[in-house]
Amino acid sequence: MEIEVVWTNRAEIGLFKTIEYLKSKWTKKEILRLEDNIHQFVERIKLQPNLYPKTARFKHLHKGIVAENNYIVYKISPKKKEIVIINFKDGKQKSLY
Repeated sequence: MEIEVVWTNRAEIGLFKTIEYLKSKWTKKEILRLEDNIHQFVERIKLQPNLYPKTARFKHLHKGIVAENNYIVYKISPKKKEIVIINFKDGKQKSLY
């Protein structure tokens, strides 16, 4: 059975805000590159959930760089066979993790 990846509302909002920013400041090419990077990131963590390091503050969360200025925070739920993406953040924002 394949591991399912689930996005929280917080993560979806973070992604939406980033895309809106890119729409106003950059070209469609940057948005497509970010989408490709996210897809690759998700595929990597499905194959190797522990690939990225745990956060310093919360030991059950992992934090991985998606693109130069963006990262994803996620947790692994082995019993449910899912990975929950907790947050999608711009690296320039203050980190909660």
